[in-house]
Amino acid sequence: MLKEIGHFLKNAKDLSRLQREHPRAEFSDLFMAKADEQGFAEVRRELVGDLAGRVLEIGCGTGSMFPYYDERANVEGIEPEEDFLALAIARAKKMDGHVHAARGDGMNLAFPDDTFDAVVLGLVLCSVPSVKRVLSEAFRVVKKGGQMRVLEHVRSEAAVPGFLMNLTNPLWMTLNKQGCHWNRNPLDEVRAAGFVIDDVLSFQRFDTVMPAFPMRRVRAHRP
Repeated sequence: MLKEIGHFLKNAKDLSRLQREHPRAEFSDLFMAKADEQGFAEVRRELVGDLAGRVLEIGCGTGSMFPYYDERANVEGIEPEEDFLALAIARAKKMDGHVHAARGDGMNLAFPDDTFDAVVLGLVLCSVPSVKRVLSEAFRVVKKGGQMRVLEHVRSEAAVPGFLMNLTNPLWMTLNKQGCHWNRNPLDEVRAAGFVIDDVLSFQRFDTVMPAFPMRRVRAHRP
């Protein structure tokens, strides 16, 4: 726990400055760019780089995941926040026509059942109003046999750090100003939505500007 706190404090000053100097969408975009430059890009490439067919990215934010999709993927990114969406649309226009971005809400997806070959949730479930609802919608729109990819930071499974993350979650939400909870762990909700878990990668990184949260990369499918 002390190592994680030290890593957070090391980066906090520069991130706080960026947060003051830039609107929230621009800050988020710069933050992710710095994280990618410092090693997080490989995580995101492994998450989505092998997907093909029609892919839905729920909560695409500023579109920072778009460069990591292969050209075999026809990606539709949706984002409910207008400031984030504007950056996502601009980035999608640079992606040779295989990526599009539009307004959309993961709580109520405007797509028919069995539409997509894969659904992606990258650092999204920490901030949605209902994890259960978003995963239920994702299950509905993905085809049978289709893929689900989730990348998320999670509550520590260790007793004391997990307790402290629960206790300090309101403070964390005030600091991050993005609606991000740091005490969620959606793996059980992924199963409860009906997905079959194929693979879970648990990891923690101290080599980026991102806080050294415990993280999970989940690969699952709709049976």
